[in-house]
Amino acid sequence: MRTLTQYEVAWNMYRAESKMEQIVATVGRHRATIYRWLKRIKRVGIMEFLRRKLTAKRRRQPRKLETRIRHLIRDIRERHGWCGQKIQKELRVKYGICLSLMTIYRVLKTEFKLRKHRRRDRGSAVVATGPRQLVEHDTVVFEGLFAYTSIDVYTKEPCVVMATDLLSETGTAAFLRQKAYYGHVQCHQSDEGPEFMGVFPDAVTATGSRHRYSRPYKKNDQAHIENFNRSLRSECLGWGKYKQEDLEWVQAKVDAWTKHWMEERWHMGLPDMMTPAEHLKWYDAGQRENESVAFAM
Repeated sequence: MRTLTQYEVAWNMYRAESKMEQIVATVGRHRATIYRWLKRIKRVGIMEFLRRKLTAKRRRQPRKLETRIRHLIRDIRERHGWCGQKIQKELRVKYGICLSLMTIYRVLKTEFKLRKHRRRDRGSAVVATGPRQLVEHDTVVFEGLFAYTSIDVYTKEPCVVMATDLLSETGTAAFLRQKAYYGHVQCHQSDEGPEFMGVFPDAVTATGSRHRYSRPYKKNDQAHIENFNRSLRSECLGWGKYKQEDLEWVQAKVDAWTKHWMEERWHMGLPDMMTPAEHLKWYDAGQRENESVAFAM
């Protein structure tokens, strides 16, 4: 004697005018699922419905991932706090492991509590078409210390100077150290914090560069440096408390991290998620190629 399938049981109970609660309790499936079955059975008949179910392709079960690779994904996330795209490239470039983003995020969901991000329309981004066209400046307040941060919008090269106050003179001294790193820059941009007022704009223009204040309530104006500041907190200094006497070793820690940022950290805002160091080499090679073509012409 053949055992009835769950589809046939649901159909027979429906024809017998059983209540939906009884069908759900007997079959053990959600009422929405049962309603879908009944709708299709009414359209094609019970025999055709069963035939289609038997011949339908079963959902492919996800391939089991090696424990070694799962641990590697977890270690990269814990060490750098990177998103799935950066972890994907790190695995491919440094370990020769090719995984889909879906697989990586499936592992991350089991190991970490992921936040849901909402997309916000903040207008068009600040555009720079070459190095040293625009450098954004900002400060990050840590309890006891302050980080004077800057980043080249095009190359993503950062420079961070730690200090103990937010005075205009201190901001100017930090700018001169950053100026020594970047060289000549067409425009330096900052917000209207006290550290960027007073003598700061005059110090910028005295170096032959233009200074621009970002527009109030226009977060997009400082989007690149704000993104860098978040990474500085989450990947380097965190939300801990620091004392003024910690200035020297904190600066050394930040310098080591910015070196990692330049040479090892993948950036989604650069072509093929290059590191800033790779992007500089790529840009210089393209410039030399263009110069040689122009000279030949």
